[in-house]
Amino acid sequence: MSPLRIELTIPCHNEAHRLVAGFTELAVWLHGHQQYDFSLVLADNGSSDGTLEIARRLAEESPVPCRVRRLDTAGLALALRDSWDSSSADIVGYCDTDMATDLDHLEDVIAAFADSRVVAVNGSRWLPASHVYNRKSRLRRLLSWGLRASIRLMSGIRATDIACGFKFFRREWYAAHQARLFSRQFFLGGELLSYAEREYPGTGVVEIPVRWHDQPGSRVNLKRAVWAYWKGVAKLHLARFRHKG
Repeated sequence: MSPLRIELTIPCHNEAHRLVAGFTELAVWLHGHQQYDFSLVLADNGSSDGTLEIARRLAEESPVPCRVRRLDTAGLALALRDSWDSSSADIVGYCDTDMATDLDHLEDVIAAFADSRVVAVNGSRWLPASHVYNRKSRLRRLLSWGLRASIRLMSGIRATDIACGFKFFRREWYAAHQARLFSRQFFLGGELLSYAEREYPGTGVVEIPVRWHDQPGSRVNLKRAVWAYWKGVAKLHLARFRHKG
């Protein structure tokens, strides 16, 4: 039986300062695990700092298959959707440029998809077996916990960590839902997990505990992220209403 073909996307928006280090770490790991069928996508979305030129050079030098996608508009979800829509892999997923998630968890992802009932695998920093290193300030952790709790309460999503940048989906299942997706920024993972949970309750989504290293220099605007997630929850409720209608 042939191994699953897995395409891993790295969304890049003005990541020139850290793309080489993150990509190199990932490419070295994949090259050392050639028993798996991995390919990569560098998805530049609206960068203005030379990220695209660096991505093209890295793709040419990559020890594993790698392609580059370019969008003129910034947006995490837009970058992922453009990458996944153009993929022919069995599994599509993504990780953050800083490689905050321990790459050994890629083997956990592969093991989870061995169950044909599973359509989504979600890395979580909130499971009992998870470990988060170099945690940010207590205030930021409290705000993160509050955001997570409020989103789960308002959306009904059972997954414990919709914000973790380590998510994977069966491409055919994703493609079947592509037309209904509304997310343009941070909420795409939550939107897809919600659909998977409702379509396959109890079996469709597998959460795996991860070892996560908070990296210095994060540029995520917390207020902007909070607003984006809450807006996503509101749109999710509206989409469910329209879908029922």
